[in-house]
Amino acid sequence: MKKTFRNAALLAVSVLVTSTVNAAQSHTANALSKHNYVAFQSGKTTDHSVTVAARFTKPAGIETPLPAVIIVHGSGGVDERGELYSQVLNRQGFATLEIDMWAARGLDGGLSRPKHVKETLPDVYAAIDYLKSRQDINASELGLIGFSWGGVVAMLMAGEQETGTLKALVANYPVCWAYNKVPGYPFTGIAADRHLMILSGEDDKYDGPDDCKTLVSQLPPSNQSLVKLVTLPGATHAFELPRAESLFFDPYAFQGKGGNVPIRYNPEATKHALKLASQFFVTRLSD
Repeated sequence: MKKTFRNAALLAVSVLVTSTVNAAQSHTANALSKHNYVAFQSGKTTDHSVTVAARFTKPAGIETPLPAVIIVHGSGGVDERGELYSQVLNRQGFATLEIDMWAARGLDGGLSRPKHVKETLPDVYAAIDYLKSRQDINASELGLIGFSWGGVVAMLMAGEQETGTLKALVANYPVCWAYNKVPGYPFTGIAADRHLMILSGEDDKYDGPDDCKTLVSQLPPSNQSLVKLVTLPGATHAFELPRAESLFFDPYAFQGKGGNVPIRYNPEATKHALKLASQFFVTRLSD
């Protein structure tokens, strides 16, 4: 029965992605979901506790406990990408929780960000605990998607042994060159019962052409089968942002040499990424 539902859901993804991209521009998709703003404590057992705000959204009219996906923003902070993926996932029957890591720390985004991505992992653990506390969420069917900084979060969480309830993670352009080279960014294995998808851009100037492929190939053979890598043609870093083309300086760009990274909206790559992410979560969170 679950397999039949999964197949039907996968067939619907393409139509839903197209309609949701269009609906996102007119905001009509909000009628299909309901949302509220929540807050919870991150790092409660440390000296650096912060209150994290988040937007919780779920499909309207569904009463049974739902699978849920945590959405983790990039260096720029919460932006259009989170809502875009949230709408697609809501239409597929998932609840979403988009966290704001910067407001909790009084940061502005861009290069006004923590020194290390690991400083924000407690926010994800707190988000997991929050979702587990809700009766309308199926606590055994949780996933995560992140963009850039959030993609790095996804990569690190993929190997964290304590997060057994995070069954599926999607890392959008997660700066592949840095792992196992920059201190504190290990990527040497995938935790049990977990799957990871990496979505990289062919024209992403953080990485070299084969950095993501090389990174995955260095995993143990048994772990390589748990990772799906997709490189999107013509896609830059942050290709889903529907804005004018721009440059963003980052010292981690160009394999750590630093420089201005081009960011260019690519609608075709965006539709493809939305479809891939939707299919991935439908498959991995419907077991």
